[in-house]
Amino acid sequence: MKFVVLSSIIATTAAFTPAAQFGRTTALNQHIGSGGMADTRNPDAYQDEDPRKSISAAPSFEEYLKSRGGGGAAPAAAAPAAAPVAAAAAPAAAGGSGGDVLSTLSSLQGPGQVWGADGIAVGKEESDLKGYENFGKFASLLQSTGVAAELSGAGPFTIFAPTDPALESYEMLRGPVDARVLKMHIVPGNIASKDVPTADLTSLGGEKLTYRYAVRKHFVNDAIIGEKTFGPYDDYPVDVACSNGVIHSVGLCFAM
Repeated sequence: MKFVVLSSIIATTAAFTPAAQFGRTTALNQHIGSGGMADTRNPDAYQDEDPRKSISAAPSFEEYLKSRGGGGAAPAAAAPAAAPVAAAAAPAAAGGSGGDVLSTLSSLQGPGQVWGADGIAVGKEESDLKGYENFGKFASLLQSTGVAAELSGAGPFTIFAPTDPALESYEMLRGPVDARVLKMHIVPGNIASKDVPTADLTSLGGEKLTYRYAVRKHFVNDAIIGEKTFGPYDDYPVDVACSNGVIHSVGLCFAM
């Protein structure tokens, strides 16, 4: 009788005992992400002696969208950290108008932006062109603050031109754009986009700008150089040649 009772107690206890946890094993050289799963999203390219083990650099999401908009053409491979900034494929950036930096800024066409989710409410497709972000506000402020007078000479000057929305965002969050802020976007010398990573980025006002490379993009003061847009429209123009310098457009004010 005692044996039957003891067996019943043991069986009942076993029914409520949690199942044994099996140890987690991973394959050799497999990195485990923060969620506990194998992390295979390493964006860095890797060249191995055995071509079958090599990893090609994946295109960015913007490059992928442009490849779809261009009829399925293969996207360009992303540049490694030591590579130069890729020039934006905008007609306006092909060589400029031949004028000086001031006259070019007034007529330069900026990046083409799509409606995105905001277009649904007004009967537009998300991929429809909403408009171009140009540089009229920057050109006007250069004149009103007197900074334009310093750009009237032979130069050369490298202009990191913020778009109109970039300056409007700065005014909304920080206040009026003054001469100091404008001079942060001007660097003496003729610096091509490919030379930005190694160039002396001391502004016209004497402030040292900060370059960094992150997420396969080149940044100056947190603004992307050679930024891509979504959809098939023009990217942010760079390497716009002028008679007294060069213009690279940016989507963020350097003083933010």
